Amino acid sequence: MKVVVVGAGISGCVCAYRLAEQGHDVVLVEKGRGVGGRMSTRRMAGARIDHGAQFFTVRDSRMKDLLRKWQSMEAVTPWYDSIAGREDIPKSIRYRGINGMTAPAKALAKSFSFQKKFFVDSIFFDEEWQINEKGGGNRKLFADHLVLTLPVPQMLELFQRSQFELESKVMDQLEAVRYTRCLALLGILDRPSSLSSPGTITHPTTEIDWISDNHVKGTSPIPACTVHAVDSYSQQFWDAPDEERGPLLVGVAEECLNAKITEWKCHRWGFAKPLVTFGATQYTSAWDRLSLAGDSFGGERIENAAMSGWDAAQAIIDQI
Repeated sequence: MKVVVVGAGISGCVCAYRLAEQGHDVVLVEKGRGVGGRMSTRRMAGARIDHGAQFFTVRDSRMKDLLRKWQSMEAVTPWYDSIAGREDIPKSIRYRGINGMTAPAKALAKSFSFQKKFFVDSIFFDEEWQINEKGGGNRKLFADHLVLTLPVPQMLELFQRSQFELESKVMDQLEAVRYTRCLALLGILDRPSSLSSPGTITHPTTEIDWISDNHVKGTSPIPACTVHAVDSYSQQFWDAPDEERGPLLVGVAEECLNAKITEWKCHRWGFAKPLVTFGATQYTSAWDRLSLAGDSFGGERIENAAMSGWDAAQAIIDQI
């Protein structure tokens, strides 16, 4: 069976991997330049910086299967299970990608076809799905089954452009989904920070959710930091220029890290964490030959998003 999966976050990658493993002809398409979604690693001035999701946990038995695969491919490694002096943080092994959080998604992408810089403008169903590229691109894909793993607001925009709707109850559930926003600051440090392993600080101020030193973490060859602002700060400064929204984040990070930030830039995560989810780990319609998955369905943790993709693949396999 021909399957097109739209969206190369961990949910789309896991879904495509599972279907390809079962012998299906799978193509994953992504508007960006690579796989991973919020499991994103950026190179900057000689540093490697995880500026989205920082780690993943492994609780589900299926996630343990993926972990074993990733470990066999030398894609992931344990990071930490607790932070000294922070008894409020639950003890559980956090894993990180070797050389960055994109590594697990890249490992899975070896199992299926991948088309990058493919912005899906519209979808159309008649006997089979037709997936059309936006703008000057002339790529068209055809599929027996279509899987969408985009953030739900982007799914709804795609439906509107395509003049497509699901049954009213499903549309109501989709329209109820809500997300937080996150401003991320990526910075180069002038010297090693004062942080000891694992190299992270959570909630140092009311404006900041997370600070980490990617060098202490083991991701970057040189000292470099990631700062995540809380939703309220991110909402307040979402459309502000970097020179207005960045200095407070820089100042707090420098104080916490005991190092100067010599170069920095901001990144906006418009769909950081789902506050209200769909209410099921995935949605599959045999009639429409359509599946929907992602953290909008499974929940905010990387593991939940991955298992949403797994569940969507399983629903398709079971229907066949």
